[in-house]
Amino acid sequence: MIKDIYPLKAQYRSGEPISVALELENSGPSAAVWRAAINVSRLERLTQQRVEEVTLEGGESRTITLMLQGCEAEFDGFGVDVDLLGSEGGVLHSASTSFDVVSDWRRSTRYGFLSDFNARESGDEEDVKWLNKLHLNVVQFYDWMYKHDDLVADKNEYTDLMGRELSLDVVKEKVDLCHRYGMKAMAYGAIYAASKPFAELRPDWVLYQSDGKPYDFIDIFTIMDITEESPWHRHIIGEYKRAVELVDFDGIHMDTYGFPKTGNSIRDGQTKTVRLDEHFAKLIDNTKAELSRSKDDIGLIFNNVGNWPVAPVASAEQDALYIEVWKPYERYHHIRQVLQWAQHTGGGKPVILAAYLKPFRTETDPERARFAGLLLTAAIAAHGGYHLLAGENSAVLTQAYYADYTTVGEQFRSELRRYYDFNIRYANLLYAEELKDVSMTHADGDNLEYVFDGLAYSTYGEAGKVWTVIRESESRKTISFINLTGNDEDYWNEGKNRPERLTDIKVRILLESEVAGVFLASPDDNLGRARPLPYVVTNSLRGLTLELMLPALEVWSVLWIDLK
Repeated sequence: MIKDIYPLKAQYRSGEPISVALELENSGPSAAVWRAAINVSRLERLTQQRVEEVTLEGGESRTITLMLQGCEAEFDGFGVDVDLLGSEGGVLHSASTSFDVVSDWRRSTRYGFLSDFNARESGDEEDVKWLNKLHLNVVQFYDWMYKHDDLVADKNEYTDLMGRELSLDVVKEKVDLCHRYGMKAMAYGAIYAASKPFAELRPDWVLYQSDGKPYDFIDIFTIMDITEESPWHRHIIGEYKRAVELVDFDGIHMDTYGFPKTGNSIRDGQTKTVRLDEHFAKLIDNTKAELSRSKDDIGLIFNNVGNWPVAPVASAEQDALYIEVWKPYERYHHIRQVLQWAQHTGGGKPVILAAYLKPFRTETDPERARFAGLLLTAAIAAHGGYHLLAGENSAVLTQAYYADYTTVGEQFRSELRRYYDFNIRYANLLYAEELKDVSMTHADGDNLEYVFDGLAYSTYGEAGKVWTVIRESESRKTISFINLTGNDEDYWNEGKNRPERLTDIKVRILLESEVAGVFLASPDDNLGRARPLPYVVTNSLRGLTLELMLPALEVWSVLWIDLK
């Protein structure tokens, strides 16, 4: 039988050959001869097909590497389906995975994290293998450093400012491992945090409160002045440069804490007000320029804590818009709002939400945490966003200190893989820039372009309803159905009940051109494989109308209509 299937890299570059691992096991006592039918598809269209024969002795396990043809692409997602056929041609077992092909990793930035770097981690590859199975192609190395003002230790083993014992050799080993799997390794580096002894020796580098006291963070760090006139500005860029040159990082995760938003600099006897949102972009741009002298293809990701400031840094030399989501952005419609504003200001840059899920830490019922995770994953992807959630030790993030991650059970790990496979397989639907969101203007009220008969639905994620996310272009229409039934509140960071299974959902769509095909896929069904749906075209009061029936909805399904 098929134990597992996954690509051997998190992401493939345009023209690169594709390799997929197929793990097989014969649990019987005698040899078995199987045929593996391998199908590769882009959306519903088959692109590669072949059959391979494999023989396994009784009790034998073996991993076969499937070499698939690469392609030239800016950004394409593909599904890989394997059906194991018996001697009489019947399907014994099936499995699916996905991969994507890009011209540049910045086209699709799936963010994960690592945070364990003590000496005991040496030789352990399981954490990065897990990230690879989730297709996470950019990895934040959280709190890998010696001190926030002195990132790279001058000795191999050291203790960080939070009291954790770390190994520089292990950090370098994990960076190399990420590179083997086609991932970019980003070094965490707060932009303005310094140890108190460092700051006390340099009072003119510090950012001060209005009462004249230095800004303090958790009684460990002093907040420094990031303005270009401050010596700290060049100091922290120099530390980032050392991280790239000495550890081989591919870029920096430029962290902020969401405060202060204003402060005072005191130099040469003069006090000046500093509005930090006016200076972030300059720090980002200067960092990019300096680090690019040390290494090609440098990446930068800046943390907009609480959706602030976003617009002033959107056009800066960073490679994605990264937003840490906190109150008051607490409901599902806020997820939509945050994503759409960032996409509007970002000029096509990917948008990553760090939306930490406390239910995995606080819920006594694991099922409620699972469905909170699945629904949020669906909501972010359906709106074209990426989610920083998973990483180290098969864990998820439930709060902002990543070293205190929460491990999850096998069931959610399996579900999360299915959903992440789905996001990559249908990247051409979920992340297509030409598809514009018309949810609020084309359905409900007087809007009859999209009608859902007999269905309690919402275009903005109301509790107890099906959330319909509608996007369209001249040649395609898509609808994500996200099932929020069975829940009487819409807070994304609270546990969720299992949605009610819905059947026979009637959909009517006003047409402006002829239909080429109608298709449906779900991570909850049929291994995520696409299936065609029957439909009819009728003549209504407003013109030709497509009518179809959605057979069932568990948590999330995606419908798409291709037009001629």
